[in-house]
Amino acid sequence: MGGLLDIADVYKVYGLIAFAVTLIATPLAAFLARRLGIMDFPDQRLKPHARPTPYLGGAAVCLGWSAALVFALVAIPDRVDTYVLVPIVLGGVAMSALGLLDDLHELPPVARIALGAAVIVLVMVFTGVADQLATSFLSHLHIRLLPSITISVSFLLGLFIVLGACNSANLIDGLDGLCAGVTAIISLGFLAIAAYLAIEQYSREANALRLVMALAMIGASLGFLPLNFNPAKIFLGDSGSMLLGYNCGIMILLFDERGQLRWMLGGLMVFGLPIFDTGLAIIRRWRSGRPIFMGDRSHFYDQLVDRGMSVRKVVLISYLLAAFYAALGCTVIWLRLRYIIPLYAVVAIATAVAIHLTGMARAEETPANAPTRETPDS
Repeated sequence: MGGLLDIADVYKVYGLIAFAVTLIATPLAAFLARRLGIMDFPDQRLKPHARPTPYLGGAAVCLGWSAALVFALVAIPDRVDTYVLVPIVLGGVAMSALGLLDDLHELPPVARIALGAAVIVLVMVFTGVADQLATSFLSHLHIRLLPSITISVSFLLGLFIVLGACNSANLIDGLDGLCAGVTAIISLGFLAIAAYLAIEQYSREANALRLVMALAMIGASLGFLPLNFNPAKIFLGDSGSMLLGYNCGIMILLFDERGQLRWMLGGLMVFGLPIFDTGLAIIRRWRSGRPIFMGDRSHFYDQLVDRGMSVRKVVLISYLLAAFYAALGCTVIWLRLRYIIPLYAVVAIATAVAIHLTGMARAEETPANAPTRETPDS
């Protein structure tokens, strides 16, 4: 495959399709949500937006994302493995449908996670994208396991990564334009790594797939942002955030290339901001004595708003942080594994120190009017 310009010329159409379809579908989804009464009503705590806002934004994003991937199946069947891409598309649609069901009926967190895990396991079984994960990790530790154990560990790692990405994206969907914008930036990081691997011809089967998936998510996210940026005219809902996280998780698994751990570590660092926010929320809820699935204002972006920053300013700061982690993730293009591991360890430690110094991880007192039932973040 040629250079970067050649890649852009061949694959840009998939980002443009996702962008155009989502851009057109989003106002239609908002209209349909109003007609059907699928609205997100403010509660002045977990949902402090000013007025009822339509959901179904996730359906528009799913439509744009799916359209781009289906077009790839038709246009370049010789470059993308149909037996891999079809299950990925069906899995994404299923995750989006699960999120929509949660938007409409507020599923118990355990049920939502169990159903999501079932979808992800089926995708991994039919695609084989997680088959060698354990080998990639354990080979660097000079550990060998029986093949049956290796496959089982690989599936557990894959499930943990993708399901974790779905829930991390769901947790970061708390301000106008936050989740879609951050995901677009993350997908740009994925695209940079995927483009390098394609130029170096690392994998004939996976090169095109990674490029198409990254561009489809960039296009869908950017097509949704005009009506989602503050003040939002429509929300993603779990239907959208679950899909965005699913795409990111599958992309990370697809970077498990030739048993070289560096590419997948780079993908994980590109996804660093949602990981950081999820870790912060879990720690703060644990220190506050709350169930980790109980929605609250423990996220870093909530705390910045509570400290007097405007929503737009917090979202723009989040974009910069997402770009910082994405740029760090892309250093795998130039650095070897022996340098990447200590670099990423230093970044993780520095992030933890920053959290401590800013007081973001301190225990939070439960207000008298706080919700007492366990409700997932929206």
